[in-house]
Amino acid sequence: MTTTARAWLLGLRPAGAPPEPVCTPETLAVAVRALGPGPVGWAVEVARAMARDIARQVPEHDGPSAFPPFHRAVEATVLTALRGLFTEPAPAPALIAPEALASNAELARRNVPLDRVLRGVRLGHAHLHGRLTAVLDGQPADVRAAETHRISELLFVYADLQASRLAEEYVAERDRWHRGREAARRRIVDDILAGHAVGAAVAARTLGYELARHHAAFVVTSASPDTPADELRLFAAELARAVECEQLLTVTADTGEVWAWTCWPTAPPRTAFTALPRLVPERGPLRAALGPVGHGAEGFRRSHQGAREAQRVARLGSRTGWLCDYADVSTAALLTADPEHARWFAARVLGPLGAQDPRTGELRETLRVYLAQGRSPQGAAERLFVARNTVTYRVRRAEELLGRPLEPDGLELRLALEIARLLGPA
Repeated sequence: MTTTARAWLLGLRPAGAPPEPVCTPETLAVAVRALGPGPVGWAVEVARAMARDIARQVPEHDGPSAFPPFHRAVEATVLTALRGLFTEPAPAPALIAPEALASNAELARRNVPLDRVLRGVRLGHAHLHGRLTAVLDGQPADVRAAETHRISELLFVYADLQASRLAEEYVAERDRWHRGREAARRRIVDDILAGHAVGAAVAARTLGYELARHHAAFVVTSASPDTPADELRLFAAELARAVECEQLLTVTADTGEVWAWTCWPTAPPRTAFTALPRLVPERGPLRAALGPVGHGAEGFRRSHQGAREAQRVARLGSRTGWLCDYADVSTAALLTADPEHARWFAARVLGPLGAQDPRTGELRETLRVYLAQGRSPQGAAERLFVARNTVTYRVRRAEELLGRPLEPDGLELRLALEIARLLGPA
């Protein structure tokens, strides 16, 4: 096909006075040299309508900070496509306008889903194809017959090339952005957790989170090593909504673990957390450990430490369910901070009552509940769902294994029984 047959492209003219171009001077100059001012004016006019059409159907492209680069990208893409339809260069990544790559990078940084980005490409392709087809309908029959197929085929090639290049660049930019942003956030968080002084303004700017608030920390994990970090973050966001916090901060700690903080201007009531198991349904392998509420940078740090301790206690197997609240296991956390020392203590206090067989374990648990119920056989029986006489028998048998009667306060014995329950017999 000769350029003579394509001369109709050089006859393109805007319907009225074309709007001011917004693409870079370099892109505009190249287009004017190849096509002339008339086709360039037509392309600028079409690009303006195309941008409105795409933004209407894919609103993520629009916005106070997104629209100018997006508009430049659409205009540069139309100019590049029109120039390609006239000169037919070999399809290559270099044909993608720099403005399109810049807009694509911004969409990646704004976390606009890739499928929405590529939908914009498809809509733009359809819009330009329709406008060019409408022009061809007014051309002589021989030009229309020759050019209709060529235009459709080339536009498809250009759209496919653009979609592929933008998808590659989108993924690369998103990874670069997330790595850089996440690394900066993690450095600030690590400094706070280490007790280093961090300026409130620096923390707010980097983290997007205010330190001068009341904080509650979560450690979100999964029993499955294949759970992606994004799923853990979504679970953290669900917890944040349930406790009706003001802000949420999440950072990826390690494979299969996300640290999260929620905050409020004033301390939330305890009921905000006790209601969590009822408000948030279980999510398969996902687990959460909750720290105590604390204020300011020190509260941020201590709440996280509490959440880590709750996570550690939960891993001892002492709790069931997906949520472990530090408020419920603070004593257990203190008792098991040094597991080896705790086992020595339990072994010394319990003696033969610390044996590993299931029957002795049943006696230990009955005695633990009996002491926790103020030495009430009836109260222990109700908690254990056994007969009162069964409790009396088991307590007497436990005393025999201890080799001594129960002491009036029984503090050491209660602690030893709790350690054995948490860590298993020595």
